[in-house]
Amino acid sequence: MNSSLTMKLREENHPEFWRKRIDKDLLSNWMGQTKTCPACARSHTIKTKAMIKDQDCAGKAGLYLKDMQMSGRCKVIMDIQTRAVAGDTLMEGLKDFSPEAVVFERDDLHADEQSLGTLLTAMSDKPDFLVSCGSGTLTDITRYNAYMAGIPFVAYATAASVDGFASGSTPLLVKGFKTTYPGIAPDLILYDPSVLAAAPQKMIAAGFGDVLAKIIALIDWRLAYFAEDEAYCPLIAGLVDQAVEQCLNLADDLAVSEKAAQQERQKKETACSQLMEALSLTGLAMQMMGTSRPASGSDHHISHLLEMRDIQRHKKGSLHGDKVGIGTLIGMTLYMRLFEGRRLPVQKPPLPAAVWEKEVRRVYGPLAEQAIAKNDPQPPQGKVWETQKQSIEAAMASFGYDYVDRFSKLLPAARDHITAIGGPVRPDQLGYSIQDTYDAIAHGKEVRPKFTTLRLAERFGWLYDLAEEIADGLPAGKIY
Repeated sequence: MNSSLTMKLREENHPEFWRKRIDKDLLSNWMGQTKTCPACARSHTIKTKAMIKDQDCAGKAGLYLKDMQMSGRCKVIMDIQTRAVAGDTLMEGLKDFSPEAVVFERDDLHADEQSLGTLLTAMSDKPDFLVSCGSGTLTDITRYNAYMAGIPFVAYATAASVDGFASGSTPLLVKGFKTTYPGIAPDLILYDPSVLAAAPQKMIAAGFGDVLAKIIALIDWRLAYFAEDEAYCPLIAGLVDQAVEQCLNLADDLAVSEKAAQQERQKKETACSQLMEALSLTGLAMQMMGTSRPASGSDHHISHLLEMRDIQRHKKGSLHGDKVGIGTLIGMTLYMRLFEGRRLPVQKPPLPAAVWEKEVRRVYGPLAEQAIAKNDPQPPQGKVWETQKQSIEAAMASFGYDYVDRFSKLLPAARDHITAIGGPVRPDQLGYSIQDTYDAIAHGKEVRPKFTTLRLAERFGWLYDLAEEIADGLPAGKIY
């Protein structure tokens, strides 16, 4: 075993080692600062200075901003729904900052060229800062324009539906292709537990699904560290793992109906607040690492391809958390099938390069050239793959097999939790065909050229057979 692999296998490189040493004070002391990490020795920055939860948070927003020494004029970005929920109250709470509302009326709102341009045009008077009032899409639209204008922004959350509130990067749809662009993290995140609990149940389920996605993101990340020497921090991984555990414990209270007794509704408010904390924690982890890697793996790649397909078909898409939740269940299935019997899968031949290109052109259509340009036509082979395989085998023996063994119980539990909260667990529940599902599993990897479950299955030659097996079996309930 080489020295690099030996170093990676040290106890100090395990998230479990750092989980025992992480408390709330550690993260609180990092807010708004740059610190040298005791785990990986890199400098990690959290731009966000505070996360504030309070009843009537929107009406008090101006007080919080003054405490943060913010000043000047602001634009408040919302849509018709979030304006009714909290936007008008937020405008009143920000009256000392000369707020002007930018209200999107599109039914198919995306963080794309059209919406980015709409906000940019509204910023012609050069506001001093921006305030988003909504969830993922509105926050991303605001984040990117704040980044381009070089001004700060504040995020007011109307639903605990996505982990992007605290993120420092921006997923955008540019010419129909889902790509991550730069952005800035909010200086301040505000949320009202009663507003979060009153959000549509499907949005709460989406937030739950987005936190669960970290189950796959974490093992994808750790194996990428072993196989491709990708930058990794076990302390950040430990933080994200804490968020997942916290989320799983909230499932029953998140499923409470609006018609339930007052005491049960109060439990739901508390659970939604804690879900928001878990989502924000994963966003802060992305800030610290400077990439989306701690929170995004093959689950997100499956989701991105399905979203891009919706755009091509001019179809109103589903929530991000719906699709990554499904991607998480599929990811767990892939891991269990690949490593049955706690051993590496038998090696199969890779897909020929010409066949791969033909398939990518079929799946991506007019976006195929971008997908082809981002990816190699074949996975690593020869000595490169043999070396990677040895590292993967060592990683699986150290922690991977134990991690995957949990999925036999965790997968059905996660499926049942999502269902109880009100979310989908199969692609066909969102209107996707067997072919759509196959394409997302087999070729979601071409959205991003990074190592994930999908790349792992491809390198062992199992991806396309497993994609067919899972896609065919899901609608009939034969997979999970």
